[in-house]
Amino acid sequence: MQLIRRSAGRRLRAFGAVLITTLGLTAAVAAAPASAAANACLTGTLVFDHLDAEAGTSKPLRTQVARNANWELWGRTGSGTATRLAGGITSASDGRFTACHSASLAEAYVRFRSSSTSMWRVVKAANNTTDYTFDSARRTNVSGTQDLGTVKVPSTLQRAWKVVDTLNVLYWKRANPSSSCWTARQSDGRCDQITFVWDPKVAGGYWDYPNTNYVFLGATMPDSKHLILHEAGHWLQWQLYGRHFPVVDNCNPHYIEKHSSKSCAWTEGFADAVAAYALGDYRYVYDNGGSYSFENDASTPGWDHGDTVQGRVGSSLLDLWAADGPDGGNWNRTIALMTRHFSQDFREYFTVDRPAVGLSTTGAAARILAGHTISY
Repeated sequence: MQLIRRSAGRRLRAFGAVLITTLGLTAAVAAAPASAAANACLTGTLVFDHLDAEAGTSKPLRTQVARNANWELWGRTGSGTATRLAGGITSASDGRFTACHSASLAEAYVRFRSSSTSMWRVVKAANNTTDYTFDSARRTNVSGTQDLGTVKVPSTLQRAWKVVDTLNVLYWKRANPSSSCWTARQSDGRCDQITFVWDPKVAGGYWDYPNTNYVFLGATMPDSKHLILHEAGHWLQWQLYGRHFPVVDNCNPHYIEKHSSKSCAWTEGFADAVAAYALGDYRYVYDNGGSYSFENDASTPGWDHGDTVQGRVGSSLLDLWAADGPDGGNWNRTIALMTRHFSQDFREYFTVDRPAVGLSTTGAAARILAGHTISY
């Protein structure tokens, strides 16, 4: 299969030994000493500005706390070189961090990384898998707790941290209660990590299957959370299938409302649905702020019919997973299904694999598909 690519516009839609649990994100990270033993702490709140494509083509500038983002405490006790002393992640609720060392420090600062534990990261290039980093203001003669206040990601790097923060939304809905990993295919300590490559000097983006399996995003693409999560959705489907992926044909170009192929409509429709489900809406949003609704029926102007249309597949999935849908109000049973059964296309998912795990294909489920012009 060739690379799965996206472009702007309507085309191509698409640290240590302590276990810390923070609002659903569980990972091994280096822990600072207990506060009773800490003699030097730097605290604060990590935030980033970002252009909000979900708010429309004006893309207003928003300020967002950076949740579950990696930090490191660097410092020195005397006149030597600063070294890494501790590490952790910012709070999942408010972006707060508390970076402590057991002795007073002649100099200390916090280094922030564009990653979250070892579960996801944003790097500079495929051949330079180094996180983006920046340092806080440096403090001298640190004893006790010093509050750095609000620490803001530099404007040139904000899109990298937007990717890091947005992936929390998908992680929290991953429907894998058995471990902290992305899917039940892995167990704690052996989790796979999703890697995004963000290059502000290029324009296009794609999931690089079957080569690096990294997601590549260029320039302004991180302005859209839907775009970030759509590409992550391809990676998630590959993970759910145990690092296998359907053989996809006739997928370049592809459009939400037009015929492509059964395999293309299944993989692109699934990725569209992942993004919309994670964000709790029913549309796709481009990085320019334009959006496209998944609302459709047999009379929707300009829409082709059937399961070779990714928008028909994606909207069917969203309605099956809806709060009032037949699958129990969420996508959990589909996620569990996909860790046990491989579907080459939507027909196989619906007619073969759903019955195998007791998910309905009649009644409300069949009516949902028929409403989107799919009938088996």
